Amino acid sequence: MKKRLFIFIALLLGVGIQIVNAQTKSNAQVGLRLGLPLGGTVRYFFDDANAVEGIAGVYSGTFTVTGLYERHFDLSALTTEGFAWFIGGGAHMGTRDTDGNVKFIAGIDGIGGIDYTFPTLPLNLSLDWKPAIHFNTSSDLTDFAVSVRYTFGR
Repeated sequence: MKKRLFIFIALLLGVGIQIVNAQTKSNAQVGLRLGLPLGGTVRYFFDDANAVEGIAGVYSGTFTVTGLYERHFDLSALTTEGFAWFIGGGAHMGTRDTDGNVKFIAGIDGIGGIDYTFPTLPLNLSLDWKPAIHFNTSSDLTDFAVSVRYTFGR
């Protein structure tokens, strides 16, 4: 399972890099999500406020792939350049190992957090809360994480 997860995350990051190279705008980010779930993250901005994010991660015998839409709100005028907050939602699917039985899971997700993109470095940091409601097993409402991403085109 861990070997499959590593291969999947490597492929996800590779595809993300290929997508970024094919874009004319430099508004994509690829990195690691440290928390629940632990894994890889790819985020693409359509403009300054609208983004989509993909997360592939593992936690407590669970593997999920999540797709999210995020709306970002710039706080640069109130704080410092590159600081923002965001909110959004999406869906996930994956597998969960419960007492030796692997079952398919799917559900909906919310996300909210704060985000900082360094003005002089190609680096983005974010802290978020991502509650997940599963349709066929217990929900995960206390999922917090820090993401560290490389920002292309900076």
